Amino acid sequence: MSVKLVIFDMDGVVIDSEKVYFRSNQLAAEELGIKGFTMEYYRQFVGAGTEHMIEKMTEDYGDRDLVERFVRLSMDKVYPVVEAGELELRPGFTELSAYLRESGIPFTLASSNYRKDILYYLDKVGVRDDFKRIVSADDVVEAKPAPDIFNTAWEISGSPAKDEALIIEDSHNGILAANNAGIPVIMVPDVIPAGEFECEHTVAVLDDLVCVKNYIEKENK
Repeated sequence: MSVKLVIFDMDGVVIDSEKVYFRSNQLAAEELGIKGFTMEYYRQFVGAGTEHMIEKMTEDYGDRDLVERFVRLSMDKVYPVVEAGELELRPGFTELSAYLRESGIPFTLASSNYRKDILYYLDKVGVRDDFKRIVSADDVVEAKPAPDIFNTAWEISGSPAKDEALIIEDSHNGILAANNAGIPVIMVPDVIPAGEFECEHTVAVLDDLVCVKNYIEKENK
């Protein structure tokens, strides 16, 4: 296929934010006495949105009020963790974004975060100006794995043939959303390793964004 549009997920793809979120969740869990909040437990929430986390944790812990307090406290702790310098760009983003600009391939950010948080994180890692088009949780009704966020990103980016667009994701729910949108997707694993599902439902599983750059170069020859 010829790649004419690239859609980036943000968390775990552009920025190394999942570790920041997990650390914030850990701190909140410790403060509220919530046991068992391990990385293994956290992985199921990657790319799924806050409402899914609230519903699942309420089911597991049996106390919605406690879970909602946990979510609020976790959010309060994210910015201090970021301000402590724990947020970084994912390897290869600089190289990939430079290649896309030089090649005239448009790229758009599609994140389940709220816009104010997206802009804050992008500012912190110095790439806010890289993205001329951003789709956030403010712009859609249904979160991933619904296709809304990727369909919206595709629509505002010129609506090329869907098989000529490419989504970059790191999560199970993100891959499902891409599949539901009918747009090819590459997985670049972060905190979640690629399993059988991810290998079968993506066009490639690649180590980093430099590998994605090489993949697109090859496809566009």
